[in-house]
Amino acid sequence: MRSSSYLSLTSLLLILLSCTTPTVQPLATPSAGLKVVGGYLLLNPSTAASKLKALASNAAKIPVNRIFLSFVAPTMVYVPGSKTLKYADIGYKKGGDYGFAEVKKYVGLLQKGGVEVFLSMGGWNFNCFPYFYMKYSISSFPTGPNYWKIQQYGNNSASNCNATNMWCYVCEPQSSNTTLSDFVIFPEPAKTKTWKRAQAQVEAASKTAKGMPVKWNPQFIGGAVVTDGAMSVTVPGDNTWFKKGRDPYQDFVYLAKDLGLDGVDLDYEEIWHADTFRSGTVPGPFKIDQTVYKYAAISFDIINNIKAIYPACKFGTAAGAAGAWQGNWWGGNLKGLWYYLNLWYPEVINFMATGKNAGGINVMTYDLSNNNAHFECPSGQTADCDLAGQVQFYMETYANASIPARVGYEVGQPAYPDPTNDAAHQLPLTKAGLSAIINGVATSSTLGGFFWELYKPKNSEPTGVTGQPNNIDANTVARQVCKAVIPNAARCNGSIPQIPGISSAMGGGDAGYGHSMNGFPGNSGSGNPNGAGGSGGGAKQ
Repeated sequence: MRSSSYLSLTSLLLILLSCTTPTVQPLATPSAGLKVVGGYLLLNPSTAASKLKALASNAAKIPVNRIFLSFVAPTMVYVPGSKTLKYADIGYKKGGDYGFAEVKKYVGLLQKGGVEVFLSMGGWNFNCFPYFYMKYSISSFPTGPNYWKIQQYGNNSASNCNATNMWCYVCEPQSSNTTLSDFVIFPEPAKTKTWKRAQAQVEAASKTAKGMPVKWNPQFIGGAVVTDGAMSVTVPGDNTWFKKGRDPYQDFVYLAKDLGLDGVDLDYEEIWHADTFRSGTVPGPFKIDQTVYKYAAISFDIINNIKAIYPACKFGTAAGAAGAWQGNWWGGNLKGLWYYLNLWYPEVINFMATGKNAGGINVMTYDLSNNNAHFECPSGQTADCDLAGQVQFYMETYANASIPARVGYEVGQPAYPDPTNDAAHQLPLTKAGLSAIINGVATSSTLGGFFWELYKPKNSEPTGVTGQPNNIDANTVARQVCKAVIPNAARCNGSIPQIPGISSAMGGGDAGYGHSMNGFPGNSGSGNPNGAGGSGGGAKQ
């Protein structure tokens, strides 16, 4: 959000009048093997075994054909052949082999039932650095949509945001009771040969691109102290990978091979990195080049290791709603990240989106807001600022960038805008909204869809079971998307198995609200100028 001192009323009107309502152009009809109905499965030790067992036992009847096990941290360590998840904790169980044998067994059963299984690296908590996110993504823009956190918890001053209040609770709400140990960032394993090779690939292509010179930041290692001016801050995350001299992105592929997974999923959402290392001066626009380089290096590292270690492995990514949107970047989000990735490193997008290794580009078209006071309506108009209208807009940006992509849906209470601060501008998924999205984005002729999350209740904290009565449940979402993508499949009439006492895809459950419990694929950055927000938004170009 730009303050009035930066944006005159006249210029604002010109911006709004220059925007047009999008017309979605369906992509070429893909092969049947690329048509995916995917569901993320958030694992935690108290329920993981029951959920995975139930899904595996009913694999042929569930209304999805791909499951994303969520999440493993980007600081993971897995030695090939070790058959333990001790240092590659996916939230399954504690002790013993940390669930390796059970997970592998259930993966095999799901596959026999026609369901692909991917492992996702990242999620919101495994992408957020509270201090840098607070300082550069939020406090830099006092009129942004999340500045209220600094007002409320920092008495309107960023200097009062500190470790005791989790830097004004910018990464997770106070009710989550998080500590620094709950957060992780993506490292740059500079001493490993595999990472060095990926860096060389990025640097070689950057010489012909029109971006800024590449600058790496390998000093961000879990437990290390980094300085920001006069401030010294501890980097969140584990450093076992560093002590053992391992490359987590290589180990990610090793683990996928030993578990017999179909693919891996990269859920990269480091908004803090984009804003901390942006080039340009406030109020912008800025350049997001350094984060494009980091993401490209991570992707190259994974791709190189797939080719060398596990050639059958598929590779996909979760992508921000505004990630393929061209135009000026005003900070507080990941706008344009995948657009520039495709422009400068098309081989990365091609590997993810085409051929035998295609895991797909899965766009997180949720956690959107219709609060146009913060430029949240992407077309600049409020008439098409409902959920379906925004989804159509963002999917069109991917089509215009020639990036094949899938639509994302979220069940239940959105995480953004924060329901304790601006519930009125939330855009939860309703029956009407789902129908409008499916019809408006021509799901059956694109690459399908995915949703968060298989066991997330349709009404959840903090508004409770009556807070958003028109929300629809996971079964409804899965079935309708399934029928649009693979209409003749018997599984489209199936159900997500219920687990008495701990979960219900029809309402109630333990899946949690927002991006708690180690994060979720969303909140990838708004397009609203100057201020971190949800997955999209922003008429300012």
